[in-house]
Amino acid sequence: MLQCFYPSTRSDLLALLATVSKDHQLPPLSLLNDRQVRWIIEAGLGPLFWFASQKDSKMEDSRSCRDVKAADLTTRLINEIQLETLSEILVRSKGLLPPITLLKGCSTGSELYPQPHLRVMRDLDLLVEPKDQPKLESILLEMGFRQRSTNSHEFYAMHHHSMPFYHSSSDIWVEVHRGLFPASNKLAKLPVFSPRNIRAELRPSWLKGIPVMRLSSELQIVYTASHWALELKRAGGLFAFLDIIYLLRRAQRNICWDAIFNWVQDSVAGTHLYLVLSYLNKNKVIELDRKILADLFERQRSFGILNLKIAHSLITRYVVAGKVPVAPGKVAVLWENLLLDRGAARNLVSVSKHMLPSFGFRRATLS
Repeated sequence: MLQCFYPSTRSDLLALLATVSKDHQLPPLSLLNDRQVRWIIEAGLGPLFWFASQKDSKMEDSRSCRDVKAADLTTRLINEIQLETLSEILVRSKGLLPPITLLKGCSTGSELYPQPHLRVMRDLDLLVEPKDQPKLESILLEMGFRQRSTNSHEFYAMHHHSMPFYHSSSDIWVEVHRGLFPASNKLAKLPVFSPRNIRAELRPSWLKGIPVMRLSSELQIVYTASHWALELKRAGGLFAFLDIIYLLRRAQRNICWDAIFNWVQDSVAGTHLYLVLSYLNKNKVIELDRKILADLFERQRSFGILNLKIAHSLITRYVVAGKVPVAPGKVAVLWENLLLDRGAARNLVSVSKHMLPSFGFRRATLS
């Protein structure tokens, strides 16, 4: 049962992550309460839970079983439409611009997951050189996509992707990226996410026989961790963990950790990567060499023992267990202060001064 994975939260999502990573057996659907099943489906993990549950010979035709199966079928249909649309975009782009780079679930789902629909995608994220962006956008317009957003075109002029494209009949969104992070974000200024390093870490690949590019496993791991850490996402936030799990499974011992260490040295990217990997390792979802975690800890400047414990608790409460924050704004500020790269002691003082009383922490804890 789940208690062996995380007794304090009893969240079956950690058991699901461990199942993916280590081929553990899931608790039967009959042991889950309605809230747990609803959260699994809301988080987008219904298809993955259904896939993993096929090994359970005692599955019952319960309401929970039917709901999870329905989520799987619905996601399967949506994903098929998304991949057909992506294939059409790639075919139309062939010869007009270099192979397009697939990002996020657009890349990992089609390459790493046992079945593509197990990686739910909110949209299709495509990366091209800035000079090729108008060509790709023209193709999207010819296909019937139209740009839609509550933000202005001026906002997107300084963003890392143009205004999102939406196709009303297929209900598909596409984002055309020219970078990995907005220029105003300090992550964009890091060498690891520079255009030069991105180009150096592109790897040729295929999607349904069409040439594409994907980020190297090393860069995908660092990028996924930093993109996830920008905000404490509730529904959907677990897919970053799953992407990293599948990336680690594929690369296994072939990951060049020295390259990653050099990239994240004394940067907020190191904070993000250490946070994700330490959380997964602590909860026995993955098993990393202690030296790797120790080296990453030395290369980040945000966490001490107490800071890290608070951050891990927030992940468990809001991302894994799916709790709804009573004061979302305060949670967001707390998260931001914990991840600042200005030193663990300063971060902890800032958290204590501005946030801890609101969350019921005792000031005595800090002493």
